[in-house]
Amino acid sequence: MKAFATSKISRYGILMILILVLPSCKSSLPDDTTLAHQELPEKIDFNFHVRPILSDRCYTCHGPDENARKAGLRFDLEAAAFAMLDSVDRTFAIVPGNLKKSQLVRRISSTNLDFQMPPPESNLSLSDREIEILKRWIDQGAEWKPHWAFIPPKE
Repeated sequence: MKAFATSKISRYGILMILILVLPSCKSSLPDDTTLAHQELPEKIDFNFHVRPILSDRCYTCHGPDENARKAGLRFDLEAAAFAMLDSVDRTFAIVPGNLKKSQLVRRISSTNLDFQMPPPESNLSLSDREIEILKRWIDQGAEWKPHWAFIPPKE
């Protein structure tokens, strides 16, 4: 009977050790942002990848509706999207090839709710994958294309 009690205590002790030790042994899987970055296509296409994000998440406040537009910023027109935001600070929403100088990247990556875009009260958000698409597009030179309907088809 004593051996049975000892083995029960030993099993309980081993179980407790496993419960305490195993969480620290977990594999270091990449976070959602790293996974999103790894799953992106090599070349980001404006019409296929970027325009749908801007249209769905940004046009509400930065699109063609003049009455709804915020901060005088537009993402539906190429010239407006690349225009200077502030001449004093010399800031731009999108600086092709430069993530650090692109205010768009700073805003969509921010955790500060007062600075973050889209703002929480809009009930819109960007997934990690969408943020990574926009960042890669800017990093690749932010090539803008006319709407696909205005591009002649090629064989």
